[in-house]
This record gives sequence, C-alpha cells and structure tokens, in this order.
Amino acid sequence: MFCITLAEKDIKALEEKIKIGSQYSDFFELRIDALKNPQKLEIKNLLKFPYKFLFTFRSYKEGGFKKIPEKERLDWILWALKEKFYLVDVELYFLKRFFNVLSKIKGFSEKILVSYHNFEKVPSLRKLKAILSKIQEYKIKKAKIVCMCNSLRDSFRLLDLIYEAKSRSISLISFGMGEEGKLSRILCLLCGSPYTYVILPEHKEVAPGQMDILTAQKLYKEFRCL
Repeated sequence: MFCITLAEKDIKALEEKIKIGSQYSDFFELRIDALKNPQKLEIKNLLKFPYKFLFTFRSYKEGGFKKIPEKERLDWILWALKEKFYLVDVELYFLKRFFNVLSKIKGFSEKILVSYHNFEKVPSLRKLKAILSKIQEYKIKKAKIVCMCNSLRDSFRLLDLIYEAKSRSISLISFGMGEEGKLSRILCLLCGSPYTYVILPEHKEVAPGQMDILTAQKLYKEFRCL
C-alpha cells in the first residue's frame, strides 16, 4: 500500500535506507538513476532482502537525475525484467519506442508498470483516456499516471481516472504532484490504487508534494474513519 521511494547516490546508503524503511513497509522503489555509478551486480545483491522492489531508471525528461543514451537505459530495463524485481517502471513513450524489443522478454506484460508523467499540467480527460487506451492496446495491466496539479479540481480528474482504468482491467496508480495534488496521493488509495509513493521520515521529497510515510499513514487512517 505504501511504496517507499529511495533515491541514493551509492549502494551502501541504499542498503541502509532499506533497513530503516523495513520497519514501515516491505515495498521499495529503487531509483537507479540517482546512483552515481550504478553496477548491475551490486543492485542485484539488494534482491537478497525479503522485500518487494520496484526498479526505476527514470528518464531525465520525466524527472530523472541523469541524462544517458536511450539505448543504455534500454539495456538496464531489459536486464531488470530478467531479474527478480517485483515490478519494472517503463515510461509510456519508451514502451512505444522499444515495444518490439521489450515484448520479447518472457512475462514482460505482468512485470511492467507503464508510467506517464506530466510536470506542467493535468491533460484533458480525453487525453488521459487516450493514454489509457494506448496502455490497453499493449495489454499492460499495471500503470501509473501522475501529473502536476494547478488546482484541486485537477486532482479529482486524476482520481476519477482510476475508476475508468478499472473498467478496462488496468490497475492504476494516479495522483497529482505539487501542493494542489498532495491529498490525492492518499485519496488514490481509497479510490482503488494498489499503492502510493512516500519517502522516509525527515527525508527530502523525490517528487513534488511527496509525503513521508508516517504522515501518509496517519492521513490514510483518518480518511478511512470519515
């Protein structure tokens, strides 16, 4: 239900944060793009922990920490799909470009989390539904659509999309970034999102409006009691 995002510069720090975070959750997003010098063997060694890991090598244009050639990132994603990660984040534009290669990996459609990020605005409902249609076309069952909210109304559009996705047999994480979208990070759980993203207590947010897990858990309990 709560996925702790970890964006550290080295493996040792990543291991320490996993140990700290395990008292709050058993699900972690590993932001590989944040590592200074990522090494496959070192990252694979993290899978020794008895937790669920979401592998994310975010592109620079969708909020990643570094610019690297797309073919190099493809190599990383193909590697991750063959390893024992719970999920592998693949941006929608990237899936479109490399679908023929990615689809050759056994079980890729079950392991991929297709993501779409917009750091400027929430697109129209028509555009959002078109994004869902494209995901549906690729027969992907898990997706993430996150956009910058400029009003509270924007966040409602993203939350409503969760129900639309469900009618298409897509399990969708959808919420808003920024202050106007902050509450939607919790409300999405009540609307049917399988989980939401949080950070460790007293840590810097990785994405605009991201809450720490203690605050998120408290708000979730309060909303459930309403």
